[in-house]
Amino acid sequence: MTRPIRPARTLHVALSAALTAAAALLLALAPLRARAQPTTTAGSKLETLSAASGTVLDEGTFIISQYGKPVRAEEFAIERMPDTLLVRAASMVSLPGQGAQPVDKSMILMVSPLDYALGSYWSQQSAGPDSLRRGVETTRGDTVMTIWREVNQGGTGDLIAQPPGRLYILDPPLFSTFNFLGWTLNGKVCDRRPVKVFVLGARDSMVDVTVTDVGNETIRWGGRPVLARKLVIADEVTSFTGWYSPDDGRMFRLEQSRDSIRVDRKAPPLKRQPPRQPK
Repeated sequence: MTRPIRPARTLHVALSAALTAAAALLLALAPLRARAQPTTTAGSKLETLSAASGTVLDEGTFIISQYGKPVRAEEFAIERMPDTLLVRAASMVSLPGQGAQPVDKSMILMVSPLDYALGSYWSQQSAGPDSLRRGVETTRGDTVMTIWREVNQGGTGDLIAQPPGRLYILDPPLFSTFNFLGWTLNGKVCDRRPVKVFVLGARDSMVDVTVTDVGNETIRWGGRPVLARKLVIADEVTSFTGWYSPDDGRMFRLEQSRDSIRVDRKAPPLKRQPPRQPK
């Protein structure tokens, strides 16, 4: 039986809850384990795909800060496989002044390399001995999609109506979706482009979002000025501002001022200039 999509939550509610949870991890949890050993077929798929390798189109690390303090680090990559585009991310608690803790959430997204249509999504989150796995499965041309969740050994699944057009998945506290969104819009006009975002959480919901291109802007990134395409990603309640490379769509920075959230791509080190030789 297909159930209707629940009323949309806002991006603000989803991301605010995510960062609150991240802050709580800093105080309440012992060091988190690396990825849990898979106990299901879906878990095995996630582990297998995480070890897969293709042609790397984009990769790096995001540092997520709130109120000026780093709270998480997220490693990510976009890879072209023989018949699909694969987006992966691995997120971990980042303690100020210390190295990042082991991965506590990872995800794999598979989309069509031609039109970025959603194929499959899997994520896994670990806290101590407990794990939460989420998944979204679609079939091209179908009008429904399967969503499922698994807590430790038990799980549930549902069929929901699949909205027309391209669909992005936001799975807090991962931010690679914002990078992928800008990457897919690279070179495309989006004065005001409506997109659908499916937010995974305690209550899954579909959110209507508008992406607005407000022109190019020069920002400081990695100690140097860079020209960036500025996109505003907003719903009715809140907005995120992202700065992207006009050449290939890579996200340099993302900000949400309401909750003092900032996501920065880790920049390569500046090359030292050789000392001038006296004439």
